[in-house]
Amino acid sequence: MLNLNEFLLEDSASEEDEPERLRLYRDRACPFETLSDVEFRKDFRFTRPVFYELCEMLREDLAHTTVRGTSLTVAQQVAACVHLLGRNAMQADSARLAGCNQSTASRTLRVFLDAVVKLAPRYINWPSAAEQEEIARRIYRKYRLPNIVGMIDGTHVRIVAPRENAVDYINRKRYHSINVGAICDDKFLFRWVSASWPGSAHDSRVFKSSELYKDLRARRKRGCIIGDSAYTAESFLIKVLSQANTVKEQRYNRAICSARVKIEQAFGMLKRQWHILHSECRYDPDTAARITITCVVLRNLANQRHEPLFEDDDDLEVVESDMGEENQEVHTTSGRALIRRIIEEFF
Repeated sequence: MLNLNEFLLEDSASEEDEPERLRLYRDRACPFETLSDVEFRKDFRFTRPVFYELCEMLREDLAHTTVRGTSLTVAQQVAACVHLLGRNAMQADSARLAGCNQSTASRTLRVFLDAVVKLAPRYINWPSAAEQEEIARRIYRKYRLPNIVGMIDGTHVRIVAPRENAVDYINRKRYHSINVGAICDDKFLFRWVSASWPGSAHDSRVFKSSELYKDLRARRKRGCIIGDSAYTAESFLIKVLSQANTVKEQRYNRAICSARVKIEQAFGMLKRQWHILHSECRYDPDTAARITITCVVLRNLANQRHEPLFEDDDDLEVVESDMGEENQEVHTTSGRALIRRIIEEFF
């Protein structure tokens, strides 16, 4: 298993010919190595093995980060950044815990975000044909809903009032935010995410403006998803009926609601691991969007490595974007027909 001392040794091995003064800076001890496993995970949001794996994944991008002639180890950089995102700490606090100063942590965060966002296509991707078949089989067994590969919803990430177009970022609850749209599968793995829209944007608009929506409409991508009343029913999106009059319709609505809760739970898991998305992201909208994508990538990594969930915020309220708002658009004929066929054939 990789350990922190290996990172320290590797980073210092190439410094033999450098002045003693710089070596002293770079050979500093990392204060977080003495933490217990419980304390380590609380502060850095991963178990040690997965933390070290993340360090190795980012090594190429972070190994040469230098601030005023002083290189931080990869582990120090990752520690400062995941602590900041996970605890929504002030930069100075995260820097102190990782063994550096605030200005260093600020510069490091920008490099870290770039490095993790580069991993997004690898960790946030639409399921392959084989994966779709597996997901659809599991969902059908549990809910009797055919061909479903994911659940879609939106959630708000609170931000500080931006300098430009601030009014666009005021959401229904009257605070500034970005509207994050996402799709997860039945195992809470995020399969699509959009974080570039202001808080006033409707969930349906966020989705319909995406490349994924265009691909699904053009059948370049396959699979059907479940949405709430904020979305338009389509040939690839089903939702609850506003009025369920028959027994079959009532059974269908119950199944839809039971399955759709997965995305709400996924948002909860995401925000419990990365508190910066739950409280206030004290950055401009563009940086907040990059932070959001970073957190989703890291959440998916934790999911794939079967990391234990964080249960320390039982009172966490995940604010959905358009909860309770009915989409006034007329549903597509194909969407209405698909819902009717599912009700008649499976319920």
